[in-house]
Amino acid sequence: MNNNSCDVLLDYFNDQLSEEERKEFETHLLYCEECQDELAELEQLVEDLPYAAEPVNPPEGMKDRILSSVKEENKNITPLAHKQTETERNSSYAKETEPSNKTKNKSWMKPLIAAALTLSLAGNGAALLYINNQDNEVAEEPPAKPINESLDAIKQSLTLSPSSGVNAEASALMIEQNEKMNLVIEANNLPPLEGEETYQVWVLKDDQPHRAGTFVTNAEGKGAVSYLLEGDKSWETIAITKEPNANSQKPKGEILLSSPI
Repeated sequence: MNNNSCDVLLDYFNDQLSEEERKEFETHLLYCEECQDELAELEQLVEDLPYAAEPVNPPEGMKDRILSSVKEENKNITPLAHKQTETERNSSYAKETEPSNKTKNKSWMKPLIAAALTLSLAGNGAALLYINNQDNEVAEEPPAKPINESLDAIKQSLTLSPSSGVNAEASALMIEQNEKMNLVIEANNLPPLEGEETYQVWVLKDDQPHRAGTFVTNAEGKGAVSYLLEGDKSWETIAITKEPNANSQKPKGEILLSSPI
């Protein structure tokens, strides 16, 4: 057999051959004692190397995945032929009568093969450590903070009474939102506005008014406003006035609707 077949021994050992090349080499391996010896040495070397490496625990689930893959591969392996043809026996006899220099030629390759296998195992160990560290990092991520949802609660519901000669009506809700109080006003049948006029909501304490929202109405006289009441004051009265513009800091118009709180 020519030296080319023997030269692919390492590729065969590392499973780097195509299906056709692998079958051709396995046929050659049946009658090439030198390749058989070399292969046995490599297998022995690989068996000894793991004892020199520090054991690394693979990530959970890797063992099952590898065993499942190996079982699937074994289904497709074709058994080697055990009989030699007349041509192969003649070729084998011719080779045995020739002086063999292959052992000498390949002796210098053994240290390189051992080094390559050692580096391969070291690389596999490093990869396992990296994967294991990645798994630990994912497992150590802090849990997500819960989202603080707003829990709204109606603390008071009011119906504002119209002043004399006013046909409008309005209602007010005092809604607690995240420990703050929100005032919501809805009004109907309010007189139409002219120019820059607006409707202003006021809350009063000790007869001192404080702005609590400004709004305008639609063509049907409907309007609404929502206002966050600041401070922890015990308001006494709520009222709605019509103002000449949205900048009034004190009531300038007459009170149209009001209610004690």
